[in-house]
Amino acid sequence: MCGPRGDARRRAILDAAWTLFLEKGFERTTLADIIALSGGSRSTVYEAFGDKDGLFETAITLKCAEFAERFRNIPFRDGDPERALTDFGMSFVQGVLSPDSSKIMRLLIANADQLPRAIDAFFKGGPNVIRGILADYLRSATERGELNVGDPEQAAATFMGLLHGDQYLKMLLRPSDLAPPEEMARHVEGVVAIFLDGVR
Repeated sequence: MCGPRGDARRRAILDAAWTLFLEKGFERTTLADIIALSGGSRSTVYEAFGDKDGLFETAITLKCAEFAERFRNIPFRDGDPERALTDFGMSFVQGVLSPDSSKIMRLLIANADQLPRAIDAFFKGGPNVIRGILADYLRSATERGELNVGDPEQAAATFMGLLHGDQYLKMLLRPSDLAPPEEMARHVEGVVAIFLDGVR
């Protein structure tokens, strides 16, 4: 399944699978459902992904890569840590603390025991990558004398934890109670201020 047509067919199957996984859950989504929505074939699914488990793992990997890409485009090297961390924080809360994110996390939690490779793919391609991007920034900002961070990896994890705050449980359990955008912006500003107090 090579070439542009093969890539388009593969992407159509992934998009259909992702839509159905979020709507129906992993267990209740069948390959027949995915094939009917994507217009693909069973042989194509098996050739490209192996089985439904492989399709789920690939979809998770792709979605994580797409999400992590937004953090690579933050202007980290403009000499303004407050702006860099605020941009990171806003991208984080807009993506992680959102109603759509609650569907994804519930899907992962519901299948964590059954699909450990998909969970590994999520951590490897999502949280670990994003933490690494932030840690690299904190390390380089320290080298430039803009910040004073002794352990960039730990500091990045701490910053992300502060961003989660009490909104993370609301996202998982009652997304309708998530703070509105203007309150989220104030939350990010407060987290950045507290964090910078400790690393300057």
